[in-house]
Amino acid sequence: GVSFDLWHAQYWNSAYQLMEMMPELKSVPKVLTHHNHYHLDERAWDDFESLAIATNFGFEKLKEKHKAVYKIPMGIDLDEYSYLGDYPPAAPAVGYVGRVVPHKNLFEICRVSKKLGYKVLGTGYIDKPDYWAMVEPFVKDETLKFNGGFGRGHMMPENFQVEFYRQMTCFVMYSSDEKETGTVPLLEAMARGVPVLATAQGMARDLIRDGENGIIFNADNFEEKLKMVMESPELREKLRKNAWNTIKNYSEQAMARDFARLYYRTLFGEQKLVSVIIPTFNRAESLIDTIGSVENSNYQAKEIIICDDGSDDGTEEVVKRLKAGLRTPILYLKTGTKLEYGLAKARNCGAIESLGDILLFLDDRFTLRPDTLDVVVGNSEKKCFNFGAKVVAGEVSSKKNFIENFAWINKKDFIEAGMFCERITQYGGLSEETRLRFGSQNFYFNYIPEAKVDQVVGVSRGKKKD
Repeated sequence: GVSFDLWHAQYWNSAYQLMEMMPELKSVPKVLTHHNHYHLDERAWDDFESLAIATNFGFEKLKEKHKAVYKIPMGIDLDEYSYLGDYPPAAPAVGYVGRVVPHKNLFEICRVSKKLGYKVLGTGYIDKPDYWAMVEPFVKDETLKFNGGFGRGHMMPENFQVEFYRQMTCFVMYSSDEKETGTVPLLEAMARGVPVLATAQGMARDLIRDGENGIIFNADNFEEKLKMVMESPELREKLRKNAWNTIKNYSEQAMARDFARLYYRTLFGEQKLVSVIIPTFNRAESLIDTIGSVENSNYQAKEIIICDDGSDDGTEEVVKRLKAGLRTPILYLKTGTKLEYGLAKARNCGAIESLGDILLFLDDRFTLRPDTLDVVVGNSEKKCFNFGAKVVAGEVSSKKNFIENFAWINKKDFIEAGMFCERITQYGGLSEETRLRFGSQNFYFNYIPEAKVDQVVGVSRGKKKD
């Protein structure tokens, strides 16, 4: 059968049903994301090791019930939902994106828009036929043009939605009853540079500064606020520019990294995460041994980051094959360099993409011993660049000067000190430059002989042949 290290539920009721059908899941570490505020008081949620929610409101509520709650804001594809230069559209229109359900209040949006003489453009799907029966007269009198049908299967394709924002003068999120933690279309509209109006629900509470990057309204003043935005080009331009400056920090990549950190925390608790950063160039065979040694380490809170500096020996295929069969997560990165010596750049790329508390820089000609990571974690002081012993042909090397090819440091310290110097593009000099620059910032360098690696391939002193 299939075994799981962790599973992540997106809806609480479905999660409980699944555990009834598969009782073995009850003993597997679990994460539950809440996508609305409506059911937060439903249970104590003790059946889940960790809870996630996108809003400050939900985070504070859940903290009263559970010891492991994480706020992870929603994110979107900021490349796909890019800022529109050709705004406003030729024909004024109020925009709506979402399901047709009572708590999203499409009826009220249409009623007020019709009163003010504005058209409404909507897309999504019809979830509640009885509610649609109230909205449908606005289609018949041409106040509303709605793209989508009954049920999730009758939504318009996603590329339609991306372009749909071009037709909006403003976007309205009229959510109510604490049934949202988003909405995602709110983020999309802000990214596209469409001025937004929203009720104080979901992420709108956290994102929108009223009158600066959006408008907060309620049932009593919606008509006034909508007219104000639709009739003021200057206000709209201010809102959309400020909205982009807000939303540019809410990428789907950032959200994914936050969830990855949550998964590690759920599995390993307060153990420090070690990011093993392995720069490589045309050493596919020895890389197998290096990666295998990390996988077989006693210490489990770890990730592997392969930084490929232009290999053409099948390294990528080797890493993909290993990735499918190992428990330790592997991230494969390419530096994009072809001719120049890019060791510093490769290591820096790995550091930037890492999730760990501790960065262990390990060259692809070494293998870890089973207890090496335990020693690394036990010797990870602040403002210290530690390095260990290299065993060559069964003998510990007599060289005890700092060399960064088997060395570790706290990530925060490494970033703040300026990382490795990428101006060094030839073999030699990187260790000395690192010692001088970090030393001038009051870092110290500590040799830890108990931390050992074995050399499996001899040193190569250049990247490319002439």
